[in-house]
Amino acid sequence: MKTVRVAAGIIHDGEESNRVLAVQRGYGNMKGLWEFPGGKVERGESAEDACRRELAEELQVTVIDLCDIYTVEYDYPDFHLSMECFLCRIEKGEPQQSDRQLQIRWVERRSLANLTWMPADVELVNTLASTKSHEELHALAKRRHDSRHSMQGNKRQDTKPELLVRQRLRAAGLTGYRLQWKKAPGRPDIAFPGRKVAIFVNGCFWHRCPHCNPSTPKRNTEFWEAKFRRNVDRDARAIADLKELGWTPITIWECELKRNKIDETMDRVIKVVREHPLPKR
Repeated sequence: MKTVRVAAGIIHDGEESNRVLAVQRGYGNMKGLWEFPGGKVERGESAEDACRRELAEELQVTVIDLCDIYTVEYDYPDFHLSMECFLCRIEKGEPQQSDRQLQIRWVERRSLANLTWMPADVELVNTLASTKSHEELHALAKRRHDSRHSMQGNKRQDTKPELLVRQRLRAAGLTGYRLQWKKAPGRPDIAFPGRKVAIFVNGCFWHRCPHCNPSTPKRNTEFWEAKFRRNVDRDARAIADLKELGWTPITIWECELKRNKIDETMDRVIKVVREHPLPKR
């Protein structure tokens, strides 16, 4: 499914105000539904820059103090929407209604749910409506920052589980592998091109381990569920593509490398690798 990246502005009209700007869509099959102003992120453009540009083009305003507070992840029938939302305020200009809008309106946050919103915006609207002060809005931004920090700390290469696997493979005399090999679907963590064996060392949380069933964060649930679903779908596509090319994929879960399980896990992995000998020269 195609992913469309969008940036939206949650424009407030002052630190002491509880009002934000909403616009009513005036075109398409969702005409009449309410949304936050914004638009597509262009290639090579950051979401923050896209938000500034779109609000200038759509509303004829210049916004400042942009603060990333929320990401919406939503599956429409034909595409996946990934929308980064920025709290901001107007520095210059008055919002102007465009010919693509039926109306624009300043709305008290607690009254947002009284409007009929685009399906993707509903969870964000409910979150905004539940905030009672500007400080709570900034608390949303802090949680968003913490979530980003957590994801950035999720290293793709040379993780501790991966290093354990490589250590055991070397000890078994299985060398000559490639790391993050781009020529194989899914860029396996460890690839044996000659043997056509691909090993994925998956973190249980990010890839949704079927053995330990990790929990889902309770805040911004829709965002996390969509992210996890994309991870799982991407993993499944990589496995299917490898098999179609005649490779043998192996998935090792982080929990399978704990002290009481690693011997059994690596015995199984090493056996599979050895069952696929190098081609004769």
